[in-house]
Amino acid sequence: MTTVPHQAALVALVIPNSRWQGKKGWMILPHAALILTALLKEEFDFRILDANAADLSEDDVRSWLREHQPRAVLVSALAVEYHRQYHAVPALVRESCPDAVTILGGVYPTVLGEEVLRDPNIDWIFVGHAEERAVDFLKQVLAGETERVRALPGVGYRDERGEPVINPVASYITAVKKLERPDYSLIDVAAYVDQASKDYQFNARERSAPIISSYGCPYNCLFCATRTISGRGVVYRPVEEVLEEIDFLRTKFGVRHLVFIDDCLLGNRPRIEALLGAMLSRGWGLTWKAASVAAWHLDEPLLKLMKASGCVQLTISVESGSPRVLNQVIRKPLKLASVEPVVRWCREIGIDLGANFVIGFPGETWEELRMTFAFADRCAFDLVHFHIATPLPKTDLYRLAKDAGVLPADFDFRDPKYLGYAQAFIATDEFTPFELMVLRAFEWDRINFCTPERTAKAARMMNMTLEELAEHRRQTRRKLGVHVATAKEPAPGTPQH
Repeated sequence: MTTVPHQAALVALVIPNSRWQGKKGWMILPHAALILTALLKEEFDFRILDANAADLSEDDVRSWLREHQPRAVLVSALAVEYHRQYHAVPALVRESCPDAVTILGGVYPTVLGEEVLRDPNIDWIFVGHAEERAVDFLKQVLAGETERVRALPGVGYRDERGEPVINPVASYITAVKKLERPDYSLIDVAAYVDQASKDYQFNARERSAPIISSYGCPYNCLFCATRTISGRGVVYRPVEEVLEEIDFLRTKFGVRHLVFIDDCLLGNRPRIEALLGAMLSRGWGLTWKAASVAAWHLDEPLLKLMKASGCVQLTISVESGSPRVLNQVIRKPLKLASVEPVVRWCREIGIDLGANFVIGFPGETWEELRMTFAFADRCAFDLVHFHIATPLPKTDLYRLAKDAGVLPADFDFRDPKYLGYAQAFIATDEFTPFELMVLRAFEWDRINFCTPERTAKAARMMNMTLEELAEHRRQTRRKLGVHVATAKEPAPGTPQH
């Protein structure tokens, strides 16, 4: 491998087209690319080929690689569901610029590193966060200092026998001294914020963008992979920096709606009050929603501030209507008595409220399943989502299900039949996968659409016409939610009703 000074080396981040191989498009601003831009553009000749935003074919990517001959090609791999697209890029690199180093980073190699390294086209995997690590790693890779790179924490490779070796991470993002500010300069932001296409993810009619104002979560839920990725803790970005990012998206790209996708948005009360108070005082007139918040962080004064600052919708993660399952199985520190006041406050204040529930845990009884639906029905949320318990890599749920012997013999995280939160495959003495799927699909329909008024509100929250919603419901009943052929299919990793 030729040694090249890192300043002269072209380093390319290739974002695969999510539509390759017949998959549905997944258009959401690539946050990892924004962080990598901030880290790398001053240190290297760093460029981004965003095949997703430009809807490029594999031939288009192949041609670009042949023309530019990068010395290193990075692939940011977020969702396991799109693993085939991620592996397609290193294969194209081997054809087009065989001397280039290929590196896969992100959630997928962090949780399934050994499987990723079975691909001979991938030279390195980079596990965990890039802040304070990526620059030195790349400098050493490009200098050909293989042994030094192999000694770095959070790096994976194949040894002389071809066996995967993954060094444990030394720290998580919650230990980073200074978080990088997202740098949008190399991304076609307009391609991601316009919500006109069916590939866009936010169920919004206006230009919308995701915001991440913090990383990590301090809790210990059975099914969650956040601990593996970010550690057990939270680190918050400075409020002024978040405000500057929002103002940039608003003034430069006409964003009118924000989606906070933090795992623990409300965990620091003084900080969230400062952030929302500043949004209100600046008079931007934006609307916003939060994808998942903890009910125990909400009270009437905070909800009133949220509404005044532009909040139009919240989703709380309740998970179960059984106190035993909630506290002893899922390990979620939620008291069910705290939920119904939140529903009442949101209705009085004028915030649409959704709720997430999960059914089908090993050790859960049939009666406890029914308690979950009864609780969701009684609370009368504006929209409820029911997920089927799905083991994710390196989670306690996976270890529990594996040890209990309730997974299929051919279970594979990357097998399409085991992806998504509508397909059941855990079987116990209390329920079968088919029973879970039938119960979930028909209770979702019964609870959400029990009156014309609730049906109309659900349609608005899902950004569907009543006609589209009627077809969505029909397909859900007939296919039990595994696939819904409408123009408003949900994003990967969200419930497919």
